[in-house]
Amino acid sequence: MAQQDDLTEFSSEDTYRLLVEGVTDYAIYMLNPDGRVANWNRGAQRAKGYVEREVIGKHFSMFYTERDRIEGLPQRGLDTALREGRFEAQGWRVRKDGSLFWAHVVIDPIYRKDGKLLGYAKITRDCTEQRRIEEARRDTENRFRLLVEGITDYAIYMLTPDGTVANWNAGAQRAKGYVESEIVGKHFSLFYADEDRAAGLPRKNLDIALREGKFEAEGWRFRKDGSRFWAHVVIDPIYRASGELLGFAKITRDRTEQLESREKIIYLARHDAMTGLPNRLQFLERLDEAMATLRHGEQEIAVISIDLDGFKEINDAFGHAVGDQVLCELARRMKALSGEGELVARLGGDEFVAFKVFRQERALADFITRLYHALTTVLRLTGTDIAPGASLGVAMFPGDAEDRAQLLNNADLAMYRAKKNLGEKICFYEANMDEASRARRTMARDIWAALEHGQFFLNYQIQRAVDSAEITGYEVLLRWKHPVHGMVSPAVFIPIAEECGAIGAIGDWVLEHACREAARWGLQPRVAVNLSAMQLSNAALVEKVRSVLASSGLPASRLELEVTETAIIADRDRALHLLQQLKAMGVTIAMDDFGSGYSSLETLRSFPFDKIKLDRSFISELETSKQAKAFVRAILALGHSLNVSVLAEGVETEAQRAILQQEGCQEGQGFLFGRPATLESLAGQGVIEAPDLAARSA
Repeated sequence: MAQQDDLTEFSSEDTYRLLVEGVTDYAIYMLNPDGRVANWNRGAQRAKGYVEREVIGKHFSMFYTERDRIEGLPQRGLDTALREGRFEAQGWRVRKDGSLFWAHVVIDPIYRKDGKLLGYAKITRDCTEQRRIEEARRDTENRFRLLVEGITDYAIYMLTPDGTVANWNAGAQRAKGYVESEIVGKHFSLFYADEDRAAGLPRKNLDIALREGKFEAEGWRFRKDGSRFWAHVVIDPIYRASGELLGFAKITRDRTEQLESREKIIYLARHDAMTGLPNRLQFLERLDEAMATLRHGEQEIAVISIDLDGFKEINDAFGHAVGDQVLCELARRMKALSGEGELVARLGGDEFVAFKVFRQERALADFITRLYHALTTVLRLTGTDIAPGASLGVAMFPGDAEDRAQLLNNADLAMYRAKKNLGEKICFYEANMDEASRARRTMARDIWAALEHGQFFLNYQIQRAVDSAEITGYEVLLRWKHPVHGMVSPAVFIPIAEECGAIGAIGDWVLEHACREAARWGLQPRVAVNLSAMQLSNAALVEKVRSVLASSGLPASRLELEVTETAIIADRDRALHLLQQLKAMGVTIAMDDFGSGYSSLETLRSFPFDKIKLDRSFISELETSKQAKAFVRAILALGHSLNVSVLAEGVETEAQRAILQQEGCQEGQGFLFGRPATLESLAGQGVIEAPDLAARSA
């Protein structure tokens, strides 16, 4: 009976009233039929700020904004509740203090038992915080969507589980050419090549993404206009919270430019930048491959070493731009003639190399003929015609060499032989070439040893006045007494010294010893020392001469430096600048071997030489050749007009001396006036005095 009483108590109207009034999270109150507030709970007071006495009897429209009231929103809510049995909505409501809150509102009509409208039950919940959170979420989603849609460097879009395009961003439009309306709803396989679609590649890529969690690769994709681009593609599967597959996120980036840059780098690593021919790296790779796959007994490989003739002179005469044109045109010709089993490459400068795999010798002969014709046919360039030339050296594998290094070396040896042979510009390797090369390498080592062990010594050849016995100078001539081979001719060891780089050290040794001996022996009026092209290219030459003069005590006026135009022309401006500095020190400057090689009036005009040395080739024919005599007369006249002394080299007969005297030549040098000899020998002949005697007579 007590339990029944408790239930009755909880079901009473007072209990319901207390329950409603005690709720604080919801504003729950009654409206009478015309919308006036009939009661008020704690939740209503908390949400809207009014206490019960302030709001009972007031129309509930007071909680609406002024705009909502003008638009009749409160009454429409009641009308909707009557018509549909309930009104439910969200909107802004106003608190007592004028602040707004976002309200979720439910209005239910309440009827008496007789069906007459009693009023309305109104429930309001403050959802401002929930709205803020939801708006923040939507803002984040919108910003991300706008970010994705606005990205132009990446194509970013969604695929449905079957691969249909679901959305499209600006980057996708830029990369693939389709606008959103053209592509959404289409299968993404339309971006693939026909053969890729036939192979089922699009579906396979999605399956990989599902199986491994991501698909990533690069490949060709196609735009709307049919052009292709190299794409870096990433596909990620996207799942709902429940684990159900929502679709795929696909990101594509156009990497065509990077691919082209990568391919260009790879190309440049294996090709000559100027001519486009294969470079040394590619040539060696291809040669190794050809040698490894050669069918011995059936095939041979010929390597042809190629060096252009006179290319430096082309650069000097026409400029490097024309020189580059020559290289490019010759490269184009050789590339055009190359066929299967043939390759031409540029090693650098004016050096090229080729190889041919062949069975019959006539095939090799044909290839070499084609090469030589391409290298020697006149080039018709803008503004000038140039007749190029080349020296070719040929070596065979396996006949001439056992490996690649020996094969290339032997081809070079043959090419050097062709370079020296004016009549034969295509040389085949012979075993004795290698022997000669070894001999040159041995001599190069001996030259350095000769410097170290004092095997070099100096001879002096007297220069005299043509019309008297007066000594006008002494030319210093280098000699080498080899401990094994005896006297070695300068014509033999000087070129090798130039090749091995010893010529600079030898030149310094000669200058130092000549100045020291000239000062010690009191040689008058001067001593003449030859300068090499290497010395003339060395900016330290002036300081070297100044230092040697100071240490030896020889006055600058007693030193004459002889240079050939061949030495000057290597770097004409620098050489002439150095000579001007030497002349300013008081050193005499002579042009040696005038009339041979590259001698020209322009060089005489550019620099005030003190002396011209007329080449011996004209003197040897002076008695028999009218042309030689006319040339000597012209040079002597030139010397007189420039106020430059002229010395004739190679004077060997009295008749030659007489003609030179008749023509007005001042000085001569040759066997007629004295053979080259050491200073001790000259002293023994009574030509000069020994140092102690010279000192006593002074």
